[in-house]
Amino acid sequence: MTPSRSKWALVPLMITQPLCVAAYQYLAKALGNGLGQGDALTLALHLATSPLFWTLIGVEVIGLLAWLAILNRLDLARAFPLTAISYCLVIAIGIFGFHERVDLATVGGSVLILAGIGLLARGERGEA
Repeated sequence: MTPSRSKWALVPLMITQPLCVAAYQYLAKALGNGLGQGDALTLALHLATSPLFWTLIGVEVIGLLAWLAILNRLDLARAFPLTAISYCLVIAIGIFGFHERVDLATVGGSVLILAGIGLLARGERGEA
């Protein structure tokens, strides 16, 4: 496989992994909102019978497999900054999925995260 083709093979994985992290957080929040009160056994039984819980587990496994495939092809120092995209996705999920309010500092921080990822990606392209 040529180096340029190998880089393109990473794109679906680099999209899948942060989307799985964001989906996991959405499912965890939805699951947490629906738990209610009860003892540990009641909560465990609720989780064991919840389709949301098993979907959350499946999403986590898919995200882990994508992450392992990424790490198989990239150095950790190059791969890890890309996971920060999930922070921005989770903030958007909070706003649009759960109608949470965010302040200007949170929005500014998200923009800085995206700018940092852009700078890192640009630097990597310059090295190639």
